[in-house]
Amino acid sequence: MNQIAMIAAVTWLAVLSPGADFAVVSRNSCLYGRRAGLASSVCISIACWFHVAYAVFGIAVLQRIAPDALGMIRFAGAGYLAYVGVSTALRPAQAFDAGSGVASRSIGRDLANGILTNGLNPKTSIFVVSLYSQFIGRDSSLAYQLAWGLFISLSHLGWFSVVAVFLSRPGVRRAVMRRQGLFNGIIGVILVALGLSLLVLDLGGRHGS
Repeated sequence: MNQIAMIAAVTWLAVLSPGADFAVVSRNSCLYGRRAGLASSVCISIACWFHVAYAVFGIAVLQRIAPDALGMIRFAGAGYLAYVGVSTALRPAQAFDAGSGVASRSIGRDLANGILTNGLNPKTSIFVVSLYSQFIGRDSSLAYQLAWGLFISLSHLGWFSVVAVFLSRPGVRRAVMRRQGLFNGIIGVILVALGLSLLVLDLGGRHGS
């Protein structure tokens, strides 16, 4: 029971800590509305299974088949975060409407946004791999490991759905849209900084090895 409580606590601390997922859900909820925020939240929770899959079935196998795969994922993730950050910072202001951005915004774009943000997020990758290797254990049954994967996925879904619902409220959106230039700039700088820091860490790790 103590181990279960510890794994649950570690998972929630990781989910609640600010990062790229939070920034993207906040951005989509405030700028495009509740549907966009919830779509991103759903796909972030789905993308968690990508990280769970290689944590459960073995990073060693992945590295044997494609030795540079994890490095490429980290590099692509850093580039994607920087791209979203720059596009957000340069996004022109728009007039506020309670349904603003909802009808004109493709839900497929929001779904892809969530999948790519979490699927290419090195923070989630490091968290999931560390959790499975240090707490859950590779010798645990497959059912036990997959159950924790479900917990991780649902934890992301629950938290980011709450964030999406709150930030997409008309009053909150109205306040953000009045200062959307500042909001876009802050979110953009955060995402670019995250992307660049991940890129520097990845290149530093390669040179160090």
